[in-house]
Amino acid sequence: MKFFKARVLLWPALLLLVLLGGGTVAAFASGGLNALALKSLFSSSSSERDSQVVQAVTRVQEVALLSLHIEGIDRYESNSEIFGVAIPATEKTTLLQYKFNAKLGVDGSRVKIESTGPKSFRVTVPKFTGIGFDNPHFEDPLERGNPLSWLSEPAAQTRMVNKILSDENRQMYISQNEEALKDQAKVFYRGIIAGVAPEVTLDFEFAG
Repeated sequence: MKFFKARVLLWPALLLLVLLGGGTVAAFASGGLNALALKSLFSSSSSERDSQVVQAVTRVQEVALLSLHIEGIDRYESNSEIFGVAIPATEKTTLLQYKFNAKLGVDGSRVKIESTGPKSFRVTVPKFTGIGFDNPHFEDPLERGNPLSWLSEPAAQTRMVNKILSDENRQMYISQNEEALKDQAKVFYRGIIAGVAPEVTLDFEFAG
């Protein structure tokens, strides 16, 4: 009788196994029916990648792309006049020798990046600008003139320096090196974006 009683007590265990088996089958069936939900997970991952690419670009502010070493001599000439007529022998020439590094680049906060496909982006770069000057050095000005040059107004060194470092000269440096700036911009931003999404392709558009 004890042995028969032990066999009767096995039925609850068997019933539990049947229920667990049925639950496992239902779980697999439910997973199969919801397989399409995986697409939404991949879309979420792609969106996150896009967000990271944009943040990687817009986080950069002023970007120095080129550094030009500039050396030269600025020339200033003056003479005295009476009623608008130059006085002979009063001509004076001032020479100012200088050297510095001109940094050219772009305002990174104005760079735009847009998705043009699943794995492609367009990077729009604004006009290039002068970032600043490094290590400016100006020699003491040299003056030479005719016997009556002391009558002429002396050169203002500050005015000469401001002319050398003027926005007009910065724009000249940009125009002379525009192609090199474009090439360097591509290298710079490709490097940033490749660190986030190395598989994407980039198209660049530069402001005119």
